[in-house]
Amino acid sequence: MSVDLGAAIYIAIKPILKIYCIIFVGYLLARFKIVTTEIARGISNMVVNAILPCLTFNKIVSNISWRDIKEIGVILLSAVILFSVGTVCSLITNFATKAPKQWFWGLIFAGLFPNISDLPIAYVQSMGNGTIFTAAEADKGVAYSCIFLTAQSFLLMNFGLWRLVGLDFKNAKKNDTESTVEDSSTSSEAEHKFVPSTQVPIQSKSKNNDYLGENHMEHTYEEMQSIRSLPNTESLTRSINSTSTDPEEYSVRSLNPDNFIRNSTSLDAYKVFSAASSPAFLERSIENPLENNLEESTEGNTDLRRRRRKSSVNNVIEEYSEVTRIKTGELDLSKPLTLLEDIGTHNVTITKTSEGNTSVSDGMEENYTNDSNSENAPHSIRAKFNKFMTDHKLEWLVYIGINFFRPASLGALLGIICALIPWVKALFVPTYVHVHMAPDGEPVLNFLMDFTAYIGNACIPLGLLMLGGTLARLEINTLPEGFLKTAVAMTVFRLMVLPIIGVAWANKLMDINWMATAIGKFVMILTWSMPSATAQVYFTAFYTPLEGDHTQMDCLSVFFLMQYTVLFITLSFVVTYTLKVDLKV
Repeated sequence: MSVDLGAAIYIAIKPILKIYCIIFVGYLLARFKIVTTEIARGISNMVVNAILPCLTFNKIVSNISWRDIKEIGVILLSAVILFSVGTVCSLITNFATKAPKQWFWGLIFAGLFPNISDLPIAYVQSMGNGTIFTAAEADKGVAYSCIFLTAQSFLLMNFGLWRLVGLDFKNAKKNDTESTVEDSSTSSEAEHKFVPSTQVPIQSKSKNNDYLGENHMEHTYEEMQSIRSLPNTESLTRSINSTSTDPEEYSVRSLNPDNFIRNSTSLDAYKVFSAASSPAFLERSIENPLENNLEESTEGNTDLRRRRRKSSVNNVIEEYSEVTRIKTGELDLSKPLTLLEDIGTHNVTITKTSEGNTSVSDGMEENYTNDSNSENAPHSIRAKFNKFMTDHKLEWLVYIGINFFRPASLGALLGIICALIPWVKALFVPTYVHVHMAPDGEPVLNFLMDFTAYIGNACIPLGLLMLGGTLARLEINTLPEGFLKTAVAMTVFRLMVLPIIGVAWANKLMDINWMATAIGKFVMILTWSMPSATAQVYFTAFYTPLEGDHTQMDCLSVFFLMQYTVLFITLSFVVTYTLKVDLKV
């Protein structure tokens, strides 16, 4: 069909308006603390581990077949070229604008990985109303976008390129580290002077809402006595006495908050106790514990109310930062992290089952290379395997292999395998291959397609809502001198130069018959027009210390706010040009 220029502009802008409306709702949900950082991380884990694998499996199996092998190869090649050209643009920007040294690798990452998940899929789905593309063509375009996403996920997680942003923090704040060690030793000496016989190790890091139970912090008898002396804590004291068997030692995990939150008096005691459970309170209580209890409680409650009023990037840092555990060696980034989280918090282990088989375990267990310390390890197959991989410097193969067990990787991998084998695909969707059908006339495993389609439909709306929440939490404190030039230059490269290269590349693919469909060409150009991946915010927060300046996050905030302000204009122009000139609609 043919449409005039005005209609083409409207068709191009309409999906962008829908996308921005969803992003704005996510922005409001975050600003009004309806979706907190903790909730957002839970939703993100749900999307990555359940909803996205269902979407990729469903779209790939439904719309890809062995006849599309050439298109799959072209998409993978195009993804590599896109990532490479983006990296070159970052290097040019760094050379031309003298980007801040503390954000060099962040700039490389921003050029390397675009947002090729939520935005292009949402846009393609909005185009399948029959005006330009049919619903079947739009679904095939979503499948192409899923293959692009699979290529990026492979580089990010299997090859571990998400760790690039950590190089900006590698040599930073050495003096701060030394001073932290000195302060820690001084604090330790003071604690021994205060309670020489009952001191128990205290975990150094806690999340926002981990004052009770989850971090298992231990308190001494003298510190509990200081809390007993406060007014309105009778119920707290009774609970401590009733749950403790040792008068010299008390554990926070034995306390049930439900015992305290029953009336206004016990609620006051609970608030005091929550504030007193923080490491900062314990440090100050050494000198004069009784005088500081109420003051710390007041400060803690004020800070809590402030966090409830305003959602900021500091909340993201507090939720994702693992700097302390990285420095202490508790978290080894050279080895795979937990597979069921957006950003893992523990190392994956390889364990031996009761039947003697080897399996991948996910959680807080001993690292898989530590098995050589066991008495029988030298005689086990597992120990020999680990020794072989270490001696030949092949640990990177283990890293890549284990990360294939991520649900997102498995969903795409199983989808491609099922789609490319005709007899297997015929079990899920009708094909030209003859197989026995179920009594309802559908393939035997068609219920799995219904299941994955039903869950997968939630992926893009949730992803866009999370994108809006991410933008809502960005804030700018201080910027390195001249950084605005860097941000402007990289935005021009990302949203103006790369789309031009993408159009030229897509036209070349059509000329040499490597790409035969209009929807394939459209998805190719659309993917080259996307802004940088917002997942970089969480990767950066993972490496950002809780204290001190947050230069990398400040730079990232400016960069993303600038991109998403300009994206509305650039994407509208690129799509309108593609429809009228390249697709000739």
